[in-house]
Amino acid sequence: MSLLRERLKRLAKPHAGGAAQRADSSVPGETQGDELQCDSGLSSESAGVPFPAGPGASSEPEALKSGSVGEWNNQLPERESNNEWAVCGAALIDTEFGSFVMRRTTYPLGHLHGRYRLGDLDELSGELQAFIEDGQALDGSETLLFFDTETTGLGHGAGNVPFMLGFGYYDRQSFVIEQLFMRNPAEEFAMLKYLESMMPRFTHLVSYNGRSFDWPILKNRFVMNRLKLDDRRLKHLDFLYASRSLWRHTLPSCRLGKVEEEKLGFTRTDDVPGSLAPTLYFLYLAEKDASVLKGVFEHNEQDILSLAGLSVLFSYRLNGVWDAERMEEEELYRLGLWLDKMGKEDLSERVFESLLERPDRESGRYWNGLAGHYKQKGDWNKAVLLWHRAADELAGQSIASLEPFVELAKYYEHRSKDFVEALRYAEEAQRLAWKRASLQRRDAKLKALSDELRKRIERLRDKQTRLDLLEASGVEPHVVQNEVRSRTKARSDSRSTVTQGTMTF
Repeated sequence: MSLLRERLKRLAKPHAGGAAQRADSSVPGETQGDELQCDSGLSSESAGVPFPAGPGASSEPEALKSGSVGEWNNQLPERESNNEWAVCGAALIDTEFGSFVMRRTTYPLGHLHGRYRLGDLDELSGELQAFIEDGQALDGSETLLFFDTETTGLGHGAGNVPFMLGFGYYDRQSFVIEQLFMRNPAEEFAMLKYLESMMPRFTHLVSYNGRSFDWPILKNRFVMNRLKLDDRRLKHLDFLYASRSLWRHTLPSCRLGKVEEEKLGFTRTDDVPGSLAPTLYFLYLAEKDASVLKGVFEHNEQDILSLAGLSVLFSYRLNGVWDAERMEEEELYRLGLWLDKMGKEDLSERVFESLLERPDRESGRYWNGLAGHYKQKGDWNKAVLLWHRAADELAGQSIASLEPFVELAKYYEHRSKDFVEALRYAEEAQRLAWKRASLQRRDAKLKALSDELRKRIERLRDKQTRLDLLEASGVEPHVVQNEVRSRTKARSDSRSTVTQGTMTF
């Protein structure tokens, strides 16, 4: 047991030097490597300030002044040599609701987190409006509250307690991070009361998986402490879902640590994994050694900085700023789909054009997906063009995707009414299905598709035969087409009636 404790303590005390950062971007708003002059860790001017400064000020918060929300006692401790929390850059504060530990860190807006300046969000924050489904206005970066918690477990039950609450917000010319920590469960009430006093200023929450984990747990703690947290007006921006949409197929994991390393250009050094935070907290409860929590404070701080960095990155993407030449085809494809989902159709089209300009051997695998996208949007001209490109590329191959042939058969049968072309593509799809069936074991889906193609071919041949007979009798082409449509509809209605009658019986 003693060996385990020693290992945990070593992990909890990372070496000096903070987190290494990486910069290699030439995109506007992203900084080159020679410009990277970053105070990794805490800013030199205000690192580890031992007293809390609230959302509205750079020193003491309004919530801590007499007569303000919460009626906090204005008794802030001064840094002392015997302050046990000084090793973590924090201090114990006493309020009329109880005590808790706070660590407050201020970063200038010029601070770089990886390749991105925190201050760039000031002019771009309006782009984050795309995350809000009901269109509630986002009134500047100062209305955003970035938050992350460290909990005693991974469940959602009453036994899972957030022992550390981390919050970041923009305050005039700085980005402020406040971390609240409870030394024991008795301090939770005071910690939650402080958070309650902060909330009225903010209209939007920003998190990473906070919508389904952190925030529900936090709301549960308010209920357990008989406090009311009215969050109905708050809108939640959860960046986990955007990260998955963009990078699920190009990154080995969408964990925040991997995303910040690959996309923000920020690499942590000697970081305490979040999975170890509960263990270190329990070790602190057993030994009362504040130093074991230093790494947990720093880990939580970097999480919040990464949320701010992702806000800048997503704002640039939604503003049409990216470097297509440095992106893989898969990332371009996912970016285009994501921009379309976010209501940025023009930007989405720009991305897809960049993708289709690449050589066929690189962009070809995305033709079917893009054609399906345009089909869903009702842009049949682009969809058919891409299906033709895919079909021509795949013609003659032993094992090829059946999708472009099947889709073209459907298009020519139902929309263009060109039964000859529809029959040609349906027969080609059936030929490829037979080849695939001869090379694979029995596949239920392939069998179902083959049966569907057989029925389609029979129907098309029947339509074409009747069309030829009508044309031979001297009937005008448009009359022939109308006759085919009416007969096809009548047969479909008849089959529907029989089916309904059978089901009723």
